[in-house]
Amino acid sequence: MNIKLTQQLPKTHTQKILKKEAKSKDAACLVVLVDDKKNLFAESALADYSARIEQLMEVSHFSGKACETVADLALAGDKKTTKQNPVQLLLVGVGNIDKLNHTALQKIAKTIYSNTQKRVASITVALGDDLEENHFGQFALNLLAASYRFDKYKSEQTTPVLTDVYLLADAALQPALDFAQAVFAGQSLTRDVANEPGNICFPAYMAEQAQALAKTYPDLLKVTVLGEEEMSALGMNCFLSVARGSSKEGKLVLLEYRGKSNFSAKAGATDTYPAGNSSAKVTGGLKALADKLPTKLPSKKSDKNTDSSHDDAPIVLVGKGVTFDSGGISIKPGAAMDEMKFDMGGSASVLGTIKALCEARLPINVVGALACAENMPSGEATRPGDIVKAMNGKSVEILNTDAEGRLVLADTLCYVQRYQPKAIIDVATLTGACVVALGHVRSAVFSNDEDVLFELENASYSSGDLIWHMPLDDDYQAQLDSPIADMQNIGGKGAGAVTAACFLSRFVEEGQPWAHLDIAGTAWNSGKDKAATGRPVPLFMQYLKNSANDA
Repeated sequence: MNIKLTQQLPKTHTQKILKKEAKSKDAACLVVLVDDKKNLFAESALADYSARIEQLMEVSHFSGKACETVADLALAGDKKTTKQNPVQLLLVGVGNIDKLNHTALQKIAKTIYSNTQKRVASITVALGDDLEENHFGQFALNLLAASYRFDKYKSEQTTPVLTDVYLLADAALQPALDFAQAVFAGQSLTRDVANEPGNICFPAYMAEQAQALAKTYPDLLKVTVLGEEEMSALGMNCFLSVARGSSKEGKLVLLEYRGKSNFSAKAGATDTYPAGNSSAKVTGGLKALADKLPTKLPSKKSDKNTDSSHDDAPIVLVGKGVTFDSGGISIKPGAAMDEMKFDMGGSASVLGTIKALCEARLPINVVGALACAENMPSGEATRPGDIVKAMNGKSVEILNTDAEGRLVLADTLCYVQRYQPKAIIDVATLTGACVVALGHVRSAVFSNDEDVLFELENASYSSGDLIWHMPLDDDYQAQLDSPIADMQNIGGKGAGAVTAACFLSRFVEEGQPWAHLDIAGTAWNSGKDKAATGRPVPLFMQYLKNSANDA
């Protein structure tokens, strides 16, 4: 679906709508937004329509409550009466203008799309200057998102009639519209890969999607893929303990978005490989790194600020990419296990964010790391009670193989610190406990850095992709104590989302700003209409846009 700004109302037609096919190219509709006090958006631009709109509201008893609709299909339009009946009208209520938040805008956008997609080729939504920039961007993104569909596996597919959307608004909002289109491109990729079934989307498939992006944006993006041989040499045994039960090889996929400068990993980092080369030989540099951590960052923020080279340091996004999670030996119940194809929602959102970055061409350096594995039970699978050693040398007693996401993330967090990033944000469908705590409205955020937390919360409210700050007190760490290893991978029944975050925090070096997003309740919708949501791509893009502007 195409979306554009316009400063003109739609052109008139001169034939009866019902005497033409619904797919007629000149079948247009003017969408008028009305609040609960009967005030019109873009009222001055609609002066020629005021009498018709008032009459329509009166005869239909239209109140303007949120998502209320009434249509005037202009059925009597002909050459003689074209001035009286120029185009179809659709009135849509927006409710109380003071309560017009992201959720309301999303519902209004869906209402507009569902009411017009099957019967007109184009719509013009009269907005005028009644939406400030953030709300305008959210509205445009939600209109686009409403058009998303994933029906590639259906033998019969329906194509919407609606192809063009025009937003009657100030031309100064063009950058906000461009940004919304970039976010939509990334969000759609996230939803596409997450909606794929597990027999299609496995670790190698995720690597292929990243490599395809690198070919599309060769001036901005470099991709490196590490296989199990490389990860073994690096000592990433937590990661490998998850992948070993599957016949599908685990992959660590690195996407380096160079929107500001040509950055690289710091001293002691591994050699890099050409994009698409997933079978690169293990070099001496790789083996040397297996026995040591990346260089520690300065512990004080004031020290970091004195280093001018840190201005070009990337922000690193790490995504959990368990392409199917059976639970391993600690196997899950059968009910709704099919939805465990969505357990790679974190890596899908990182992949989509990188695409959105390439579309928006933000002047910022970003690394995306996709920690991809399939968690399956087999004769080779990790057993409850096994002990493995992570890349940082710490031993982990694995009490539950269904707590696997934190294991692939732990080693990946160790790995990406070689970039000495400004911040690391990992994102994962990590715990059912998070769903119990926050439901499906907000993602949980844990952080060791007030600045990162503040910036994420600002981006959350600006984008409408909401988060909620959760605790990370040291007192919770005791739940991870093991009598025979440095730690265990679960912390008991209480505070499951918190102890999972505490586990991850043990793999982040002191002084490294870090945040963890648990999106178990927001990455997909369950039930009959199960589907990926594409979150938190809007949050990430707003956060990165703000970071680029502040740099």
